[in-house]
Amino acid sequence: MPEIRKPFHRYPSKTFHEEEKYLPSFFIDYEYYGKIIHAEIRPNKQDLGYYQVTLNNIFLAHIHSVDGVWKDFLGVTNEIYGIVGRLIEEHE
Repeated sequence: MPEIRKPFHRYPSKTFHEEEKYLPSFFIDYEYYGKIIHAEIRPNKQDLGYYQVTLNNIFLAHIHSVDGVWKDFLGVTNEIYGIVGRLIEEHE
């Protein structure tokens, strides 16, 4: 008769939910060089000031404002971060 043993490794549990990490999204449409861009912005509840940005259903970055300049978590800035950041400021 087989012996019942406890597993060596625990299976991942569902203790961390993506819904708990982010506040509800808001959506912004803007024109960029003649094209309409659909942006989904999700404020991060754990890291206040950071926003998850998705453009046309493609993840762009997590951005935040440092002294009025919008950057990603590595400190890199570009034109899109600045445009989306200004739209976030207008929304709030």
